[in-house]
Amino acid sequence: MLARRLKSLQEVPIQIADWPPVYADLRLMNSHYWFLGTPFANSPIEIDEQMVMRRFVAEGDVVFDIGANLGVHTALLSRLAGTTGRVFAFEPNPELHPTLAMTIEAMPNATLCRVALSDDDGQTTFFVPNDHAMGSLSDWTALEPMTELREKLALGKARAISVQQKRIDDLVAGGILPQPDFIKCDVEGAELKVFRGAVKTVNRPDAPVILFEAGPESAGGFGLAMTDASEFLASLPRPGYQFFEIGHGGALRSVQPSDLKKQNQNVLAVPRERS
Repeated sequence: MLARRLKSLQEVPIQIADWPPVYADLRLMNSHYWFLGTPFANSPIEIDEQMVMRRFVAEGDVVFDIGANLGVHTALLSRLAGTTGRVFAFEPNPELHPTLAMTIEAMPNATLCRVALSDDDGQTTFFVPNDHAMGSLSDWTALEPMTELREKLALGKARAISVQQKRIDDLVAGGILPQPDFIKCDVEGAELKVFRGAVKTVNRPDAPVILFEAGPESAGGFGLAMTDASEFLASLPRPGYQFFEIGHGGALRSVQPSDLKKQNQNVLAVPRERS
């Protein structure tokens, strides 16, 4: 209630280790967790994924953070890529843009891209439930399998927002984006759409390493199986992607797309030349 009236509570700096501050808007309920915990000695979320990022992102790399949300991963990736690298943070939710822009402003090597990445170009609808981290190009939190969790998390009815969508291939071919070395993709079920729109960018021997999320419920919002995104990457002939399930402590277990469990998990796709 106070945050709706006080601007200072709409741009609160969250400190994680010695990273640049990540700004949060306390009008958004998810931000309260970060506010109550700051300063954090280390990132309190997705530690396993961040350990993998530390191993695969090097000084000078070009990195795409697709589904940047508050910018927590963007902050780490910016440090890893260093002064000679570049980070492009993609976030279509306009409610997050003011604080995300403040976060990225402190990173000379980072750029905010206020679009959704997909396999199409033009305006589309983006659905945002009360948990903005679950925003997606599909209203997947309204599906029947999500009923119990939707009530438990008080997700409510998702708000429909008009956003711009772009294809990675078009942006790279037009010189707007450079060829990436590493892609982190967490887009709540739309991973396959992102990869389809980037087929030329990833179907090459020097393809980027890709860290992405796979989940049955979010993929189901697009009428897909959670293995479809992995199987698409596996079908590309030139990179020869190998797949690894990310476990505790960033441990990597070799898997085939068909081995993925029927639950949310993070997957690392590594091209043959970097295996």
